[in-house]
Amino acid sequence: MKNVAIIIILFQSFQFLNAQKGFTKTDRYLVTTEITDQEQDYPAYVVNLVRTDNSSEKISTLTIEDTELFEDIFITTLENPGLEGVSEVIKMEVEYLACCAHVESYYYMVKEGGEIVALPNLQNVYCEDSDTDYQYIFPNQEYGIAGNILQTQTYYKNTTDIKYVNLKQSYTWSNVEGKVNISETTAITSN
Repeated sequence: MKNVAIIIILFQSFQFLNAQKGFTKTDRYLVTTEITDQEQDYPAYVVNLVRTDNSSEKISTLTIEDTELFEDIFITTLENPGLEGVSEVIKMEVEYLACCAHVESYYYMVKEGGEIVALPNLQNVYCEDSDTDYQYIFPNQEYGIAGNILQTQTYYKNTTDIKYVNLKQSYTWSNVEGKVNISETTAITSN
């Protein structure tokens, strides 16, 4: 019975991950893994996000301490997110599996010159009855706003149809300064 529950949770988490339209699977980026202390039962992993054509250039490095529950890493990209000077956004999702799927999402904006700008990471928990998740919405996506990156909480009617979206935080992008600034905005919801 436990295996059935795990399969249902995994299926739901994949559906929520795919619900954010625009992000597609990519082979331009990959992760390399280093094991820190091989004498431990569950040694920590150092994970590097790198370009496929240049694995020596690290885009991001993170450590996975809870390797017993670690499940997988998914990398997707959003081409032309609608932000001046940003060519794409890389989303790296690190999934841990216990009674529910825990997913840490890391977003990296790639400027036209190749420079990387990271957004604050988001965390989601997908259980059997989950109907919500946190994500970033960019200007060229549904519910996007020109010049803004929206951190949202999305509620679903089922696993793929959006019921409504709550704005949690809005960030403005300044291509001149090459940084993200928190905006003073009110909540936006949509049906």
